[in-house]
Amino acid sequence: MLSILPQLLVNSLITGSIYALASAGLALTYSLLRILNFAHGHIMMLGAYCFLLFYGQLELSFPTAVLYSTLCMMAVGFVMLRIFILPFVQSSTLLPFITTIALGTILECAVSMIFGVNVRSFPSSASSNSMEVRGVYITPFQCAIVVSALLILGTLAFLVHQTSLGRKVRAIAENRSAAESLGISVTLITYGVCILGTLLGAYAGILVGYETNIQPTMGSSYSIKAFAAMVLGGLGNIWGTVLGAYILGLIENLSIGLDFWGYSLPAGYKDAFAFLVILGVLLLRPHGLFGTRSRAT
Repeated sequence: MLSILPQLLVNSLITGSIYALASAGLALTYSLLRILNFAHGHIMMLGAYCFLLFYGQLELSFPTAVLYSTLCMMAVGFVMLRIFILPFVQSSTLLPFITTIALGTILECAVSMIFGVNVRSFPSSASSNSMEVRGVYITPFQCAIVVSALLILGTLAFLVHQTSLGRKVRAIAENRSAAESLGISVTLITYGVCILGTLLGAYAGILVGYETNIQPTMGSSYSIKAFAAMVLGGLGNIWGTVLGAYILGLIENLSIGLDFWGYSLPAGYKDAFAFLVILGVLLLRPHGLFGTRSRAT
């Protein structure tokens, strides 16, 4: 059993990197707007299909496909915030949750009609060939997943904590009215943060397409995983959410890779096993592993 542990840890790092990118975009939006965007997994799905359209079907060059996919997803992020979130957020925090569920359903149906419901894969390349490193098998693209996730998350940390823009974002998240009174353009920054969260989700979806495959119904599953990472790390805590995503990836891979008293779980049960652990965390620590308990005054 211990011989397979290094491989499971590497697989956990790869899976956790994808989850971290997806959940970071969701946590970033939640920390600013206090909105749970249930269409986030569908944004991942749409980003993957946009890239498949430009790179796999229209056969555009890789940089051009990336550029067009980025522009399309920026437009989707803008429309999502303008039509499905902002008109309802002032009335109730529950309404945007319902409207984003509607948006996710619309996106899933639209992609199903355009691309079909069958599982799709991105064009394979030499980067998909496995290489062995001390008994652990990993592909060059999987290395790129981990490295790119760390670079993007590091850049996001620098942007949030070390720049003037990041201080404005944190000021809005702390007290929106006070930030407006100081002359901070709350509307502009809100759109910027929502579009950034959309791009992070879309990039995570593209990584999923290269690592495994994509289908129109994948959105709900990844929305739940991103929510699970947020709950595990602590709602509103971006870096707690990122750590929660890596922990979730570890739980999933260990649950199906290790034997328990001579029995092993089928791969299809990894989600159930992960959520059982998260349920236990919520029972013992409702504010998450890295969240802080709020104090009532």
